[in-house]
Amino acid sequence: MLPLLIICLLPAIEGKNCLRCWPELSAWIDYDLQILWGTPGPPTELSQSVHSLFLEDNNFLKPWYLDRDHLEEETAKFFTQVHQAIKTLRDDKTVLLKEIDMHKNLFTARLNKISDGLKEKDIRSTLKVTSCADCRTYFLSCNDPTICLGRNRRMSLWAVSLSSALLLAITGGGCFLYWHSKKTVKQEQGSPHVLQK
Repeated sequence: MLPLLIICLLPAIEGKNCLRCWPELSAWIDYDLQILWGTPGPPTELSQSVHSLFLEDNNFLKPWYLDRDHLEEETAKFFTQVHQAIKTLRDDKTVLLKEIDMHKNLFTARLNKISDGLKEKDIRSTLKVTSCADCRTYFLSCNDPTICLGRNRRMSLWAVSLSSALLLAITGGGCFLYWHSKKTVKQEQGSPHVLQK
């Protein structure tokens, strides 16, 4: 799965919401709400509330990375919660909208948590990344420290460990040579075979 990740920076500069980079999302939202509400269709306020989460630029999302599989899984969970809220609170629009807002916040928190976990993974392949500022696709590798923080931390740990081991080896070698030269000098001074002038 990792080589096929489509990673998305959410939001990039100026609070752009990367969910808008998938144009088919709007139609899916309308379709899902129509199915969940039934005929004659969901109230306008409900539709606008859900659309605002997915399609408008908002500032409550922090900069993050996300693959499309996680987005689809969390969106399915979100719509399951919306369905439960519609079944129980259908007659009270105000309470329903408050419930939907609560689920929107939980949805965002889950995506932020998944994104943080994804940044820590050591991904060895090239990643297809969508920039939210312009919805362009780029291919990045884990040599980019913004994508693979976990790998860079491991590389830093190896560098520090090897440097420490090298310094200890040099110090130990220097101490051994100093001790050996002192021992040699003492042996030469105490040896009866050495001719003294």
